[in-house]
Amino acid sequence: MNVRQIVMDCICIALCVLTLAAVLILYRSLPDKIPMNFDFSGEVTRYSGKSSIFLLMGVLVLMTGSFSALLRIPAIFRHMNMPWPIPWGKEGLLVSLTKDLLCVTNLCCTVGNVYLVYACLRGRLLQWLLWPPYVGVLAALIWYLVRARKICKG
Repeated sequence: MNVRQIVMDCICIALCVLTLAAVLILYRSLPDKIPMNFDFSGEVTRYSGKSSIFLLMGVLVLMTGSFSALLRIPAIFRHMNMPWPIPWGKEGLLVSLTKDLLCVTNLCCTVGNVYLVYACLRGRLLQWLLWPPYVGVLAALIWYLVRARKICKG
C-alpha cells in the first residue's frame, strides 16, 4: 500500500472509531426510541429502540473493516480479471489502481454510514447530505475503468 492508500484507510478507521465512541458516550442520553427509517423527504417513518443504533454501528464496522481487510490480502490481486488483456509488466499499476478504488470506495461508504448514524442520533436526515458519498463511489468506479483501460490499451 502506498502513503495515499494508508492515509485514506486510517481516515476510515478513525471515523469508525470516533463514531463508535460518540454513540457509546451519547447512548445513556438518547431517548428510548430513535428514528431508524426515513422517507425520501428526510422525515422519520419508523422508530426503533435505542439499542438498534448498535445495528447501524455493526454495519459501519463490518463495511469499514471488510474494505480495510481486502486491501491487505495479496491473493486477491494475483489474478485480476479485466475486460481487456493486461500487458506484461502492467500488473503492478493495475493492483495499485484497484487498491485506490477500494480506498476511495471505503472512504465514501464510511462517510455515508457515519452520516446515517448521525441522522439517527439527531432525528433528522438531510437527504442532500446523503447522496454525495455514493455519487463519489460512482465517480471512482468510472475513473477506475477509464484509467484501467488506458493502462491495458496504452
